[in-house]
Amino acid sequence: MINSKFAYSFGRILLASLFVISGILKIVGFSGTVAYMGSLGLPMPTLAVIVAILVEAGAGLLLLTGSRFARPAALLIAIFTVGATLAAHRFWAVDAAAMQGQLNNFLKNVSIIGALLLFWSVKPNDA
Repeated sequence: MINSKFAYSFGRILLASLFVISGILKIVGFSGTVAYMGSLGLPMPTLAVIVAILVEAGAGLLLLTGSRFARPAALLIAIFTVGATLAAHRFWAVDAAAMQGQLNNFLKNVSIIGALLLFWSVKPNDA
């Protein structure tokens, strides 16, 4: 049987890895990511990418390591993910061919936001 503390820690690591890896990939492909953000119509795409890197890599590492700031980091990432989802996965504004893919990504992000909020709401001692 799986211990709930192990499941809590393992789940935290899995959840955080998505953001840490995404942040690192944005660093590696900085100019391409800026161009992509610009194509979404975001103002100041370079600043948007820097903020994304700080949240994804920075707060992601806090969540990954389980630091004492992991819970506030999860809340910050959740808020960030709401904005990213609304900016990048506008399934309601794409053609029919792209709608299903954007809807799937939108719903995946909604689920990830839910997981982040669950993590934020549970103290490690309660897990």
